[in-house]
Amino acid sequence: MATASFEGISITGIACAVPSHVDSIYDFTNTFGKENVEKFIATTGVQERHYVDDKQTNSDLCYVAAEKIIAHKRYEKDSFDGLVLVTQTPDYARPATAHILHKRLGLSKDCMVFDINLGCSGFVYGLNIVSSMIKAGALKRVLLCCGEAHTCLSPKDNKATSMLFGDAGSAIIIEQGNDSIHTLLKADGEGYQTILTPGVNARVKIDVDNFDYDKVKETMDGTGVFEFAITQVPRSFKEFFKVFGDATRLKILSVLLCSEMCVYDIATLLGMSQSAISHQLRVLKQMDLVKNRRDGKTIFYALADDHIITILNQGLNHIEEG
Repeated sequence: MATASFEGISITGIACAVPSHVDSIYDFTNTFGKENVEKFIATTGVQERHYVDDKQTNSDLCYVAAEKIIAHKRYEKDSFDGLVLVTQTPDYARPATAHILHKRLGLSKDCMVFDINLGCSGFVYGLNIVSSMIKAGALKRVLLCCGEAHTCLSPKDNKATSMLFGDAGSAIIIEQGNDSIHTLLKADGEGYQTILTPGVNARVKIDVDNFDYDKVKETMDGTGVFEFAITQVPRSFKEFFKVFGDATRLKILSVLLCSEMCVYDIATLLGMSQSAISHQLRVLKQMDLVKNRRDGKTIFYALADDHIITILNQGLNHIEEG
């Protein structure tokens, strides 16, 4: 598990763009039957999807979103030194679609540009990578775009994907600021076949003279994806809240709710050894629940951010009201 905290970084703008073409999910009734369509809507909450036409691509959607947020913020385009695009439906196999977007937006040639080939978790990975580079001093202001044009790879008779996937693009500005960003990254490669788009690659050879569209159709194990969502995501929550189940850690967090303290002060207040407190503080820091700062030879600990304060205060309020 990779956890990270980035101080002095802010998300200062968000914009999105969707195609004008819209399908009502009820339009799929003739294909999948009324009962299946109504069950799908009740389960997912999805009632319509936006989709690209034959001439629109992922970069078209992200371009609109990026132009919108740049204009809204009134930023000079030369002020961006990074452009990252998260997508699994690039305009071409190569070059990277981020380079196409870079040209269309007219950004500086001193701008770092690349794609990230990830789906659902892509934004969090992009946020982590961009925040890391800003924190390291390599970048100051970055456009993080996320976009997909899934419908061109999802035939309308594919029940697993056609009703679920739509098309959209987004643009987020991340830059040096006064906020903090916290991420937790994990992976499970066992499920790589759950959503699979063969495409043109080393495993699926395509005869360019006798192109077979079936070889690039997207397939998805809907049940597998749903099972992952309802088992792995709660497991991450369980690991997070498990920390609060330890009495000593909870006491430490409660003490730090009042003010920052060093190990000696915490140990004195709780009547415990400094080694025991240090051990629990390491666990809390690994979970990004506390942070520290050095003042001479003394290290002071404090709650990581306002989210932790909110969780503790809401817990106390719940107990008092109960």
